[in-house]
Amino acid sequence: MLRGVLRFAVDGVPITITGGPFDAMPEGARGLCLEAHAARVAEATWRVDVPDFGLPDEAALRAALTDMLAALRAAPDGAYHIGCKAGLGRTGTAMACLAIMAGAAEGDPVAWLRAGYNQAAIETPAQEDFVRRFARHPTAA
Repeated sequence: MLRGVLRFAVDGVPITITGGPFDAMPEGARGLCLEAHAARVAEATWRVDVPDFGLPDEAALRAALTDMLAALRAAPDGAYHIGCKAGLGRTGTAMACLAIMAGAAEGDPVAWLRAGYNQAAIETPAQEDFVRRFARHPTAA
């Protein structure tokens, strides 16, 4: 089941991204899979394996999100999904970082993501710290 839908603008154009377990990715969507053991991992357009309750490799996440952001700019009306096992911790972390890179997250990026996607998103203090550090350097290589 989907955990939520995140809506924000990329270069002034509204986009929508679903989130939840990667295996709940809507048919036809392009997805970022964060769960190495997802049954549908082969359907991922982008993939960054992250341990459950863990943190992504920042360089790998930036690379995947840079590609995803390019896809969003090229086809903003497309279907996009970010997912892990439950669709909260790792998914919320990646969603917040994508919104940061797009310049869409306002104020505290953790609170912004929770208000727009799911109150339970970004589950651990380490994930919260990762997102806030990421916000300080949204375009770092």
